[in-house]
Amino acid sequence: MVLDRRTLAPAPRGMAARAALHSEAVRTHQADAPVGGDSEAEFLDCQVEISTTPATTLADAALELRGFRRALGEFARGADALICSAGTPYGSPRSTAVTPKERYRVIADLMGGLTQEHFVNGLHVHTEVTGAEDRIRALNALRPWLPVLLALTANSPFWRHQPSGFASWRSILLRRLSTMWCPPLFADADDYERRIDRLVATGAAIDRGSIAWAARVSDNYPTVEVRVFDAQLTTEDSLFAAALTRALVTEPPTAIALESEAIDASFWMAARAGMQARLVDPRTGEVAPATSIAEGLVRALRNSLDAHGDLEVVHARFGAIQAHGTGADIQLRALEEEGIAGLRRLFTAH
Repeated sequence: MVLDRRTLAPAPRGMAARAALHSEAVRTHQADAPVGGDSEAEFLDCQVEISTTPATTLADAALELRGFRRALGEFARGADALICSAGTPYGSPRSTAVTPKERYRVIADLMGGLTQEHFVNGLHVHTEVTGAEDRIRALNALRPWLPVLLALTANSPFWRHQPSGFASWRSILLRRLSTMWCPPLFADADDYERRIDRLVATGAAIDRGSIAWAARVSDNYPTVEVRVFDAQLTTEDSLFAAALTRALVTEPPTAIALESEAIDASFWMAARAGMQARLVDPRTGEVAPATSIAEGLVRALRNSLDAHGDLEVVHARFGAIQAHGTGADIQLRALEEEGIAGLRRLFTAH
């Protein structure tokens, strides 16, 4: 998200930022060192959506993510702006500028007054799964683990120039949409298709792409798409989320069948307290600290992480979270210690 450097409020400079990214991609391609990936318009004109090309290694994804961040940072320095990779901004704008695109106009009309507060940014991780039925099985297996993924990656503590009291205020804002948080448990691929079509038919979602559960089957790619994450403060945080997601989708740990209300209650607590939350443990059905559930998850995923070459990255980042907190904790600490100047320094550094 593009922010005004002085107020840290969203600034409608997304189209200019995307133009700068395109120019950088052309320049670096000519130098045989392409930025890679793609950038697109997002719902609000303060936002920039970036997507990496499909990658088999974290190193490949990291190269593109760092290229995007470098190019956006250069744009911001020349535009008296900041680039903030967080679930919500610190400041509030005086008005909301929707990107001039027909689909976004329709969404804004449907959302009404919610549009004025929809300053939310997320990280979506796609994992390829061959076969429609296998994708549904993977989606079902993911459901109980989604809250602890949110707890580990919460990165939106602010709203309207002050702490919101939540580690992931983005998750709370999104709760107001017609579909959000825990996806249903599906019988099979036909059941998934039938229920998606019915939701769209009600008009509560304008199309299949606007279904906003924390995880879903992609409509455009043969992937399971995990959408629970706030936009992440650093490239390393994004890689951590991607590695956990791939391991969970490909080899999900054994879990009991949790009721949707138990998962959603855990979602709320993860959004509220991050790694200090108490959640329903998918392994036992009992309430436990998020820290112990996360430790158990990392242990259970060890073989899958190791097979993909991701174990060292996950252990390093998990250790950093245990020592220094999540992105939300780091943002709050920067504000407490240095005020708004601390947040400027934090966002500029990353």
